[in-house]
Amino acid sequence: MSTKVSQTKSSAVEQTVKTARRYKFTIEKSWLLMPDGVRLAATSYIPKARRRGETFPVLLEYLPYRKDDTFYVVDHPFFSYQAQLGFITVKVDIRGTGASEGEIPEREYSDTEMRDCEEIIKQLAARADANGNVGMLGVSWSGFNSIQMAMRRPPALKAIHAVHASDDLYQDDMHYIDGNLHIDPYHLFINHELGLPRTPDYKLDADYFAQRFNHRPWLFTYLNNQLDGDFWRKKSLREDPSQINIPVYLIGGLLDGYRTATARMFQQLNVPVRCDIGPWEHSCPDEGQPGPNYEWQKALSDWFNRYLRPESASNKRNSKNKKELMVFVRHGHKPDLDIETVHGYWRKDTLPAQGGKDLKLFLTASGKLRRSRVKTHVETTATTETTATGQDKLTSHVTLAYQPFAGTAAGTWWGNKTGDMAADDAQSLVFDSEPAKEALQIIGNPRVKLSVSSTSPKAKWTFRLEDVAPDGSVALITGALANPAHRVSRLAPSLPGADEVYELELDLHFTTWTFAKGHKIRLAISNAQFPMAWPSADSMVSTVIADGSATLTLPTVPVDVHKVRELPKLARKQGSPDSWSIDFPASKQDGKPDSETFNRVNKRTGEQSHTIKARSAYVIDKSKGRAKKGANRVKRTFLVETNNTWSTNPANPACSKYLGIAQTTMISQGKHLRLRTRILVQSDEHNFYISVTRTMFSQNGRVVRQRRFTETVARQFQ
Repeated sequence: MSTKVSQTKSSAVEQTVKTARRYKFTIEKSWLLMPDGVRLAATSYIPKARRRGETFPVLLEYLPYRKDDTFYVVDHPFFSYQAQLGFITVKVDIRGTGASEGEIPEREYSDTEMRDCEEIIKQLAARADANGNVGMLGVSWSGFNSIQMAMRRPPALKAIHAVHASDDLYQDDMHYIDGNLHIDPYHLFINHELGLPRTPDYKLDADYFAQRFNHRPWLFTYLNNQLDGDFWRKKSLREDPSQINIPVYLIGGLLDGYRTATARMFQQLNVPVRCDIGPWEHSCPDEGQPGPNYEWQKALSDWFNRYLRPESASNKRNSKNKKELMVFVRHGHKPDLDIETVHGYWRKDTLPAQGGKDLKLFLTASGKLRRSRVKTHVETTATTETTATGQDKLTSHVTLAYQPFAGTAAGTWWGNKTGDMAADDAQSLVFDSEPAKEALQIIGNPRVKLSVSSTSPKAKWTFRLEDVAPDGSVALITGALANPAHRVSRLAPSLPGADEVYELELDLHFTTWTFAKGHKIRLAISNAQFPMAWPSADSMVSTVIADGSATLTLPTVPVDVHKVRELPKLARKQGSPDSWSIDFPASKQDGKPDSETFNRVNKRTGEQSHTIKARSAYVIDKSKGRAKKGANRVKRTFLVETNNTWSTNPANPACSKYLGIAQTTMISQGKHLRLRTRILVQSDEHNFYISVTRTMFSQNGRVVRQRRFTETVARQFQ
């Protein structure tokens, strides 16, 4: 089979730029032919050479996220900017997704995906206008597969850039957060998207139904792999960081669920590494919320130039093996779900941070965090119990009744803006320090070590580090979950006995924070973090041994040192010339917001639920562009609605459930199609019961095709 990129173009749009130092570029669509005959769809942003024979490095992003519709609106500013800076920037739909041919692969980051990517890199490096050097990049999925492709070492891949990605697919990814089953809105998104027809024609032909619509959803795959092992580890860099031998640029966010992996990779990789960890959620430094933001794309291009243009003398001088870390240190703030900018400063540092010193705080049965260890049981400021004879005795433990719905204020993963945690803390054990006499700053992973027991061996644990302001408001800083089955080994899980005392020792997720003078440090402990972790099956009463040996260790640092004085201001970039977001058609009439989150209680049954709704709409008009977007000129319109609801019942937590419904309406050149995906996951004491239903509707609401997938899967330490 040919190894060259097909030059068949479905579009070629020349863009002009005002800045003379930037390249003009064209946008081309083409096919990449795989050895088995399947064609993968590629969109390339190609700089126009200024001199005869000029060649360019190639940057590749490789995703299943439908480059021609779902991500089309948001891709243009990034890809066009990098093309203007002199990179051939290419986005490719993974086989079986978007415009690409073939059947959906068997899983995320499958061997099929990786083999195809090696072929893609080979073909891109061989382009006549390329200099033979390829870099991979991307956020989340494309950050993950950039890391995993670097582990495979294709010769033309010379450097990678990974934003919000993980090196440990079991412990630090979306499916089993800290080893605990997690059903995320992402699961609805990806299992729904994979059922959509090929772009741009949306043909409901035999290939579509065989290769996409009827393809068994990945959710079943992940629920059938509840245990850590080869399924997860063969794709995880953490097992052997030396597998990567090329430079790596990492970006993480202090409100992103993958930040711990980002910090760990920075420490463990033995190659040139640049790492920026900012205040954001799952977004990039120029647009992430909350800010402050800075222009990272120019820094990215400079970094890639260093390794993809080795002929430059200056790049040779700057390519030595070194590590660069820039981390944002939060000055601390009150809880705020809508916070736009966090106060703090950027700091150049290493990990562990320079000048760092552990501060060990000891838990007491009276709910205190003390700086000095309690030496004997009698010296504890312990609670009392009344014996059968009516006499009081000192105790060194505190107990907590399991409330399975506790934890919604922390969000769906360790990666959200959060409001006041006081309501969750009322359903938890809390341990507070005295008000700080001076500012206390931390960078790193707080650590918890303590002994616990529970009337149920299945008791899960959650630990949250928080800041209590003088007015009583409580801000979440970081946290972590613990699965008791993993207390000795993740690879050989086993449950403790009922009422057995066992030790838990774990790191909370990477963070930075400043406790201001007068604020208290709080550790909150519970057996539920809903809906982040699937509820434990049993009702229970749990115990924390607070006899002076239980500790919270904070990685403190000198306050406000190693400051970065200035960061680049945001650059002007091109918005998409032929696509834009629009108001959801009913939003102005029905008064409903485009996103909302709420809790409900069924007064009849006692069931409690947490719901997240969202909807969006956008237009792609390839022929006319924004200035002429009259209704009669619209070529493609997309309406997307999602509804995620998690439910549990304090009287019977074993019977919990998740219901997700997604709908995408596609209006294109006389076609009016709607795909609806319904996911239902229910549990009892022993099993999960999974049902996924896909339904394709025509314009008049007629069902074109429906397919239901079901399976019963045994609970395994979940």
